[in-house]
Amino acid sequence: MSTEQKTPLFTHRLISFAVAAAATGALALGLLLAGLLDGSKVHSSNLPDINGMWLEQDVAPYAADSFEIRPEGVFVDGRQVNTQYQWDGNTLEYLRGGTLYSYSFLSGRLIRQRPAHYISSFSRQKIALRQSH
Repeated sequence: MSTEQKTPLFTHRLISFAVAAAATGALALGLLLAGLLDGSKVHSSNLPDINGMWLEQDVAPYAADSFEIRPEGVFVDGRQVNTQYQWDGNTLEYLRGGTLYSYSFLSGRLIRQRPAHYISSFSRQKIALRQSH
């Protein structure tokens, strides 16, 4: 003698609906996350380009600070001082020898905020690319 339970049709439909809703929700969440990630890539590509040599302005040339931003990191006097920096389109930050350097971006110039010995402004210098013959 076998005892067979019959699940009502309503319960089957309810379970099917719950599974479909969960799958749809997971798909929607996945698409939303993919859209956010793509949006962050677009946002980061719209940031002002700060790569290049930055030279301190309004000081004697022999006393001017300078640094270079490259995709590989931050360089001072041709030597790499850090492989990472933070750039959000308004603020540039990096560590050099345990000291935090922080700059605000204003009208195409970087204004040093830290370390704050005095207000210093940096402009990007054009670097002539060497051509090989």
